[in-house]
Amino acid sequence: MFFALAGWAMAHWWAMAKVLDNKLTDLNGHEALPGITVSYAGKTISGFPFNIDVVFTGFVVEGQGAHGPFRWTTENFALHRLTYGRAQDIYEAAGHQTLSWTDGGGKNHQLKFLPGSLRASAITDGRGLLRFDLDTVAAAGSAGDGTPFTAARTQLHLRRDPKANALDLMASGDDIKTSGSIAGLFGDHIKSLKLYATLTQGQAFAPLLAGHASWAAASADWRGKGGQVAIGPVAIASSGFNLTANAFSDSGNDLRGVLDPFY
Repeated sequence: MFFALAGWAMAHWWAMAKVLDNKLTDLNGHEALPGITVSYAGKTISGFPFNIDVVFTGFVVEGQGAHGPFRWTTENFALHRLTYGRAQDIYEAAGHQTLSWTDGGGKNHQLKFLPGSLRASAITDGRGLLRFDLDTVAAAGSAGDGTPFTAARTQLHLRRDPKANALDLMASGDDIKTSGSIAGLFGDHIKSLKLYATLTQGQAFAPLLAGHASWAAASADWRGKGGQVAIGPVAIASSGFNLTANAFSDSGNDLRGVLDPFY
């Protein structure tokens, strides 16, 4: 019996690894999702028998955001997938990172940084993405104009609200220091930031979360359906100002800098 189970486990792992390997090979340089292209210089697969671990070099993600093109490059990127249990992928990025994007005013931005750790996870179900979590620790780098910054920790969490037609968001940051053009409203030192938000009309993002629509299309559909952002609670302590609030709504302009990707 033991040898039969061991043989089944081995065959199961190799079958899953082969399917994923072929999928990733076909994906290289092509759209992973509508409007988003993934490419890489090389990959290796390991993790037998309980995980499938894929390590990429020269990993690049680029595409069209809500306001214009974006591009993320990382020296090393890893995907970890369980061969048993719930559908969850763990991601890790290491080495030098470069992120560029376009804001709501059509202005281009760029960040170059080196994180102590950069990890994310995605949980999916039959309707697509259920929850996404991103955690960056001990990042240091500079903006496109050379302005330096450091961040002890930043986090972003997103989930489909289980009780409402909405998406729930949470963003946080600790000990973020910068200056010049990227200091902005918060000043040159964000001691701590925690912001919760709910996007109403969450069903407008269903095609995006299922991998069938672009971010720009989903964002436009959300606005067309009267989607709103309910903010709160919020707690911000920075050199620019301190703010604590239970809940309020974004009427259009006061928080667009924070929630720009959703407009």
